Amino acid sequence: MKRANSLISCLLFSWITASAQSAQQPYILNGSATQQSCNCYVLTPDQLQSSGSVWNKNKISLLQSFDYTFEIYLGCKDQAGADGMGFVLQTKGTNLGGNGQGLGFKGISPSVGILVDTWHNADENDPAFDHLSIQINGVSNHAAPENIAGPTQLLAGKDNIEDCQWHLFRIRWNATAHQLDVWVDGQLRQSVVKDLVGEVFGNDPMVFWGFAAATAGASNLQQFCAALRPKFQFNGGQIFCDGTPVTFLDNSSSFGRITRWYWDLGDGTQLRDPLPQPHLYPEAGKYEVKMVIEDNSGCISDTLKNTVTIGSYPEADFGHDTLCTGAPLQLNDASTVEVGTLGKWRWDFGGGKTSTAQHPVAPYTAPGTYSVTLETTSEEGCGDAVTKDITVYPTPEISATAAHACIGEPTILRAANRTPAITIADWYWEIDGKETIHRQNTGFRFPERGTYAVTAQAISDDGCAAKPIALEAKVTDIGLEAGRDTVVSRGQPLQLHAVATGTNLQYRWWPSTGLSDPSSPETIAVPDRDQLYRLTVRSPEGCVQEDELMVKVYTGPEFYVPTGFTPNNDGVNDRFRVIAPGVTQLSFFRVWDRWGKIVWESKSLSDHWNGEVNGSPASAGTYVWIVEGTDYTGRKFSRRGTVTLIR
Repeated sequence: MKRANSLISCLLFSWITASAQSAQQPYILNGSATQQSCNCYVLTPDQLQSSGSVWNKNKISLLQSFDYTFEIYLGCKDQAGADGMGFVLQTKGTNLGGNGQGLGFKGISPSVGILVDTWHNADENDPAFDHLSIQINGVSNHAAPENIAGPTQLLAGKDNIEDCQWHLFRIRWNATAHQLDVWVDGQLRQSVVKDLVGEVFGNDPMVFWGFAAATAGASNLQQFCAALRPKFQFNGGQIFCDGTPVTFLDNSSSFGRITRWYWDLGDGTQLRDPLPQPHLYPEAGKYEVKMVIEDNSGCISDTLKNTVTIGSYPEADFGHDTLCTGAPLQLNDASTVEVGTLGKWRWDFGGGKTSTAQHPVAPYTAPGTYSVTLETTSEEGCGDAVTKDITVYPTPEISATAAHACIGEPTILRAANRTPAITIADWYWEIDGKETIHRQNTGFRFPERGTYAVTAQAISDDGCAAKPIALEAKVTDIGLEAGRDTVVSRGQPLQLHAVATGTNLQYRWWPSTGLSDPSSPETIAVPDRDQLYRLTVRSPEGCVQEDELMVKVYTGPEFYVPTGFTPNNDGVNDRFRVIAPGVTQLSFFRVWDRWGKIVWESKSLSDHWNGEVNGSPASAGTYVWIVEGTDYTGRKFSRRGTVTLIR
């Protein structure tokens, strides 16, 4: 609904109450039309098959120019809403109107209708959008010759005017030029040049004017107001700062003549002048300005409220972290203002270089001290300036190395200052993203082989950080295994197989006597006595590792089996096993108790009996065993005997 009842304004401003109560309304209402306030009327409620009209009972002369401003409201329903309204000039009287798509204009002749059409009637050649047209003699078909202007969109760039909003509707007749212009929301939407008196009204210049509207199978709340819209603004270009007068401009809209004004400037100042003189507020702050107007019909507007901010003057300031060459020289605005909002910044770096960013990067590239000026201005136009010296410090350059290391040895990390004139206050290394060592040269022991990321960094006495040097520290672990201790028969060839990690490794077996290739990881030995073999391996990086294995040489091939054992877990003679030099494969190794029951067996030369049967300790006593296998020549043979289990 449009506006609060004007009685509210009357209560607030009793000085216009008497005139409002005595105002004579110049309108005649027909059909569904109702008066909502002093200057506002409903033409159709949101009901089907409804029509209403409101006519000014006083004729006007079209020999005189007029400029009328209204506010129109077409409802909230778009697709389901209808039908529209028209502003009509006619000579027939004040009891006219009609239903449906004619908008209350159809059939009135002679007449001029400015039609606001919100329904698409194909039989009248309506466009799909809500449209405006100027028609004559009660004909609303756009294809008829009575359509003298339009149709065109009511709202520029928008198809729908049924948007729950009030819209300004201005109609201006220039009697001299015979030109009729129509504006919607301040934009010219339709214009026509026509001698309305001579070509439409048969040389009778006296006409009634009013609004008519209708609905049919769809409906909307449709209403209008004889415009009474208070509006003020401030003189363009002025500032709103403490100690500066504020100049007001009145841009109010009214159908009739504005006869009274009421101003409340928010600081206790109340005026009844058409326009306040430039006003000086007592101090910075936010003030609520109120304005009410009354027109010559006695109607009173709503109270327009608008807040004006009188800003305090800001205090310009800025700061920065350490400024170093080679890095962005970031300056940070630190200006403050008690009342208002900072909105503009202007930095002067000298030499014609400036910036309007709030937090700029200074343009200097060389070390030195520079004078910088910051001018800051609030959105209210209040400004302040500050000049400071800033110092740009040189940034050091460093180099660094990470030496290769062998497992178990520290990786040597060294750094050097390539700019001796710049003193380094702190050196530090970041080790694989986990540890930091504050030292120029250091060593770090990595736990296992691999390639690790290390970064050398340095900070100057002035706080400038050198560009970090990222390095890779490589740690080598050959992981040498010469093999397990073993037994062989005298004269039996033994394949030695070393395991190591890396490429281009150098191998050396010692003693080399009897070896097929002492410099290969794969070599064949034929020892004739017990022999300890040592293997040394060297990587291309210089890492050296050693390992050894013991070869026991027996007369054989043969099975050597002990005659007794004591499984008491004292670490001495706890297991019963066979030593089989020259035997490459075991067929079986079995143990029976005295009743002929197998208590243990295996087919592995490395296996042993722990003196248990089914997980429980076996009884002390004598047990029988048999072992069978194949020697390295392919001969199969066996041995048998007894063993005493002692507890």
